Amino acid sequence: MIRLIFCVLLLVSGSAQATEPGAPLERASAAYLKGGADAFLEALLKGGPLEGDRNALTQANTVRQIESFYGKYEDFDVVADRIITDRVRLVYYVMNYEDAPVFGVISYYRKGDEEIAANFNFHTEIWSIFPADVIFHGVNW
Repeated sequence: MIRLIFCVLLLVSGSAQATEPGAPLERASAAYLKGGADAFLEALLKGGPLEGDRNALTQANTVRQIESFYGKYEDFDVVADRIITDRVRLVYYVMNYEDAPVFGVISYYRKGDEEIAANFNFHTEIWSIFPADVIFHGVNW
C-alpha cells in the first residue's frame, strides 16, 4: 500500500511541475505590456543571433495586425517544452489576447549560463505551430 501511495505521489508531482518559459520570453512579455510589439521583439531577440535583424523585427507588423483583430495582449502560458540536446530546448506557448489566443514556439540555445532565442515562430492557427503530441498530450480517447 505504501508503495502504491508513493508511486501515485511521484506521478502527480511529476505532472504538476511547471515548464520554465525562459528569460527571453518572460522579458519579452513584460516589454510587450509596457512598450508594444516593437519592444516585444527587441526583448525576445536580445543577445541572440537575430538581435537587430531587420527581417525578424518586421514581425512587429504581424503582431500589430494580430492586435487589431484579437485585442490587447494580456499574458502568456507555457504549454510544453522539449529538450533537444544539453544546449537546445523548444518552448511551446500561448499568447493570450483579449479575444483569442496566438500560438508560438521558441528555439532556445544555451550560451554560457543563459538561454537565448535562436529562432521563433507564432501563428493564429494552432496546427501551424504545435505538433500533435503537444496538443493532445495527456488526452485519453
